[in-house]
Amino acid sequence: MWRSLAHIVLAAGLAASAGGPAVAADDPADFCYPAPDDLAKHKRLSLWGTFYHTKVAPYDKDGFDLLDQHGKPIGPKLGHQDWCKAALEGAALIRMPDGSNVIVNVRDADGPSQVNCDKFYPRLHARARIGMRHTRFFKVTSPKVKYGYGVRDMPLAAFRTIAVDRHGWPIRYRTVLFIPKLRGQNLTLQDGTQIVHDGYVFAADTGSGIRGHHIDFYTGFVNENPFPDLAAGPSKHFEAYVITDKAIHQQLLDLHTD
Repeated sequence: MWRSLAHIVLAAGLAASAGGPAVAADDPADFCYPAPDDLAKHKRLSLWGTFYHTKVAPYDKDGFDLLDQHGKPIGPKLGHQDWCKAALEGAALIRMPDGSNVIVNVRDADGPSQVNCDKFYPRLHARARIGMRHTRFFKVTSPKVKYGYGVRDMPLAAFRTIAVDRHGWPIRYRTVLFIPKLRGQNLTLQDGTQIVHDGYVFAADTGSGIRGHHIDFYTGFVNENPFPDLAAGPSKHFEAYVITDKAIHQQLLDLHTD
């Protein structure tokens, strides 16, 4: 799926030097879209960011069950803190005793109270902490889904997906953004694959703690802040532009479609 760093750099360089309007890449996972030719034509936003990831955790036979919408265990168990982290982040990859991996995803927070996570997240809004106790999960079975789902069953894509305000302001769900400060950043996936970001991200998720001009960058299995100048909290704002290029939008939508 991911190409070599040399290929990405070459493709990005060729695209950027071509000029003219942005043209969709052959593979939206390659991070080689050219920059927009005139940012003044696009709606400008001032945003601040955080980041989230898919938790990687071991199966814990003495841990808490992951329950489905009917209150029945779906199989894997997680220790207290790992269970809470999965509920917070929205997904987890669980390493099972037989060596296999199981991806689980949050379904909703509509079940009876099960696990209290307050001690791990004392600063989280009270409503969010209470909601976590009611989290219900499901197993991810689609071979296309590597990390889990965002909202509306849209597969997450590392360094492409962002979570936005669920009310659609100021960024609507399924919006493409171009972030100049993100373009050219060197990033490394957990498996060691290196990429050079082209600056484009796609709103395919929401979060209970995401409000207004706050966006949450999805980083795959990477659980350390890969760009502290962007995912730095409300003290640091950056520019982003709403991109309406139909080809880029369609390809990023396809990337986030199961």
